[in-house]
Amino acid sequence: MEFNYKKKWKRHSIYGVALVGLGINFVAEATIIKSMTPADFDMSTLGHMALWFWIGLFGLVAINAGICFVGDAVKNRMYMELEESGRLKASK
Repeated sequence: MEFNYKKKWKRHSIYGVALVGLGINFVAEATIIKSMTPADFDMSTLGHMALWFWIGLFGLVAINAGICFVGDAVKNRMYMELEESGRLKASK
């Protein structure tokens, strides 16, 4: 299956936007969970602390991956437009 710049641009832009949105939702959820942490520390809050930590960490990873996909989509869009204008030779 041959990938051209237009297919890569469409795929990476959709993945990027979806991952950024997913990551923001997870970070917001972790913030809500952390704000409901009991004031005094005991051993029963360790599971609660681990929950918001891992959800927040996954959210940050998703945001960063989404930004990388969006950046790659911008690069592929630039190559697509250069190829269409004839300034970039298609590599086969």
